[in-house]
Amino acid sequence: MTLADIAANPLFAGKNTSKSETVHQILKRRILLGYLTDDSPITEQALAQEFCCSQGTVREALLRLQECGLVDRRGYQGTFVTRTTQDEAVILTRMRVHLECTGVERAVAAADDAKIADLRELIDLYEESREKRDVFACSEIDRRLHCFIFDLADMPMLEPFLNRAHLQLHRYMVSGHQGNIVWNRNEGSRHIDILDAFERRDAASAKRRMKRHIAQSVHNLAPEIYAIVFEKDPEGEPQMTPKQLWNPALSVSNAL
Repeated sequence: MTLADIAANPLFAGKNTSKSETVHQILKRRILLGYLTDDSPITEQALAQEFCCSQGTVREALLRLQECGLVDRRGYQGTFVTRTTQDEAVILTRMRVHLECTGVERAVAAADDAKIADLRELIDLYEESREKRDVFACSEIDRRLHCFIFDLADMPMLEPFLNRAHLQLHRYMVSGHQGNIVWNRNEGSRHIDILDAFERRDAASAKRRMKRHIAQSVHNLAPEIYAIVFEKDPEGEPQMTPKQLWNPALSVSNAL
């Protein structure tokens, strides 16, 4: 993928798009799809040569990746892609379910017709990218969509946690497939079902559908995580309550 390729993507194109942002998006795509791993260092000089830009431009892009936890900069040793372990993915999944299912109930009460129209537009954009089998675009839009819903819940202190959980879980679940995603359509997991609950102002239904949506996504992409977190509950309720989850006497290993 070249700079021109990604700059032409409607998700990222714009008159004010900087070269460092374009490099940032290319590297994020490679990490998410599993083409860049923690096996070898990333050097500013090599990337500057590849993208025909200054090392300062590359450094700015890498700093942004470091801020969201995708890389670890180790001075003269170079920059390395970080790892998310299975234990971490289990905890992040439980945290995501708890945050989103709490948030979606509040979001339904706060969403007016204009916000619901914005939500529908994001869902349509996701479906367009899905038809093109663009894994990276689907990931980016999916995170924007879920964070948009959570923003309606008006819990700004928790938004950074959810955003980080989404990004790391997407990386954990998608990178292992290296872009070879099986595009199953499970009617119970569609975003449109959540939108339907919003349109009916049905908070309880929105919560159930959000659980089912998250569970189905995890089942499709990371069945080993699904088996730990969701398998005994068809509606996707985590197997441990938040109080149990953070009890030091209980570990993820015990849940295995």
